[in-house]
Parts: sequence; C-alpha cells; structure tokens
Amino acid sequence: MNKLRYIFGEIDSDDSISKLAGIFDTTSEKGIIQIPSSLGTGLIKKVQLDDGLIMRIWNFSTNKPIVLQKQPHRYIKDEKYFHVGYLLNTDSISFNNKAFLKPMHIPHGMNIVFFSSDAEMDLEVAPGNGFHGIDLSVTYSLLIRSFIQELNEKEFPTMFLESSSPAEYRVVSDIYTAAAADLKSQLHIKAEALLLVAEVFRKISSRSTKEVLESKVLYYDKILMAEKMLEENLHGIFPGVDAIAKRVALSESTLKRYFKTVFNRSLNEHYLEIKMEHAKRLMLEKHVTVNEVASILNYEKVSSFIETFKKHHGYSPGQLKRKAG
Repeated sequence: MNKLRYIFGEIDSDDSISKLAGIFDTTSEKGIIQIPSSLGTGLIKKVQLDDGLIMRIWNFSTNKPIVLQKQPHRYIKDEKYFHVGYLLNTDSISFNNKAFLKPMHIPHGMNIVFFSSDAEMDLEVAPGNGFHGIDLSVTYSLLIRSFIQELNEKEFPTMFLESSSPAEYRVVSDIYTAAAADLKSQLHIKAEALLLVAEVFRKISSRSTKEVLESKVLYYDKILMAEKMLEENLHGIFPGVDAIAKRVALSESTLKRYFKTVFNRSLNEHYLEIKMEHAKRLMLEKHVTVNEVASILNYEKVSSFIETFKKHHGYSPGQLKRKAG
C-alpha cells in the first residue's frame, strides 16, 4: 500500500501546514486541514497560543499509512525549540530513528513524547485507527525563564517516552475535545497547555531518562497483559486484582506495584480512566445516546453512569453532547 509521506524540519509556520495539507491533496484554511473523504476523515488544526507556543490538534483517520518524517531543525540564532506530544491512542503509531534497530511501536501507557527540534525521526500512523492527540511546540526563549537551560546547551538531541498521570490525561482529553470544536476560549486552552508543558519539564528535571526506562522494563509484558484485560472488560465490570494477577502470573502486590510504576495510577484508577474515555468516544464519534452508553458499559442505572462521568470529566454527558453539537 502506498504511503502518504510528509518530510519537514518544522511544522509551526503557515507554509509548513500548507505543505502538510498538500499530501492529502487539499489546502489549509486558517490553520485547519480537513481530511478529504477520499482519504479518510477528521482534521488537523494549528492554534497559535502565544509567541513561541503553538499547539496542533491531530484528530484524523486515513485509509493509507502516513509517515511524518522529521528532520533536524533550529530557529534563528541557533536556538533549539521543543515538542511535547500527548497521544490519546498509541495502537496505530510507531517511531523510527537512527538509534533504533527497527521501528518501535509505542507501548501502552507511554503516551507522552518529548523531543527537541534537532531530533531526527519518523512517525508512522497505520490506516484505520487514526492519529488522535495534541502536540505543543515551545521555543527556548519562552522556556528559559521557567524551565531548564541545560537542554538548549546539550550537544545531542533529546527524546523520551513517558506515561501521563490521570490528571494530565484529563487535561489532554479536555484540550483535545474543546480545541477541536472551539468549545473553550483560547486563553483557557493556553493555560492548560502551559500546565502540560510545565509538568513534562518537571518530570525531566526530577529524574533521568535512564531511570525512566529502567523503572519500566521489569515485568513490562505482564503489565501490558494486565492492561489488555482491563480493556477487554470495558463493557463489563472491573475484573478484580486477584483475577488479573492470576491471568498474568504475578502476585497481587507485584502486579499493583509495577502497574503503578508503568502507568502512574492504580489498576482501578486506570480502568475508570479508560472506561470514561471510551464513554466519551462513543458519544462523540459514534453518536450513541447517554442511555445507550450506560447500558453498553454495564451500568444498572443511567444516573450512576452520569454521576461517575461528571465526577471524572467535570461535566455531564448531556453537556458534552450539547457542546459537540
């Protein structure tokens, strides 16, 4: 199958967005690329939040593979800038660069991608599941007053994968939903975007990439099996720590400890997180009614589902559907 390929150094300028639109045989209008029906569905949207702070919302699915081929790049005055990407789905995405022996599929839970502008890599999106998430590009001059000066002085590119906390995931989901549909003011979105950037740099400063990687190696395959079991029970009930532990052949204490290490949340917290996100996608993408979603997710009472959804997201299912039109 032929791949759609976009080769770029930077993706912040209007010219780069226009070239990105070109691989879909379309044009961009006010920073928005609408994917033609002949290639798929959805859109890519660029938002200038501040001088030196740009956000893109990726919300599309194509019927062909797409490769985003990133080449090293710096702005004027030999200054680095940095990208922070938050992925809402990782199943269809793989990375590749010179340091990898072969393309690397992003593990479940590792949904934060950070890299400097001089990094070189390919990001490939498989057809079908699509690319859903946001990314922020931040210039060094914007960061210097608040974050880490050493990153700009490093002679080698910076890149790491990390898992988001439940709070971060909710902020990303809120931005993704609100920005794509213009549901909240740009000032509100800017504030949330800066919170995400600040949290990533806090993580960078608090531990090394080596520590991040080493903390996630032991029992990683078994932890992914545990997460898959949670995903398989989204339309039922939480399967129980004891049942999951038996399935993946770990003790309950080991399972809980290493699951928390990988995902930064407990099994119960992760189950609720992915269940509520599944509920949101059913309503936004499949246009399923609130009552139907409650039934699909095995809630005996619709009121219980509504209460849980509102407590988790900060707004009710009805408010979500009204905002989305």
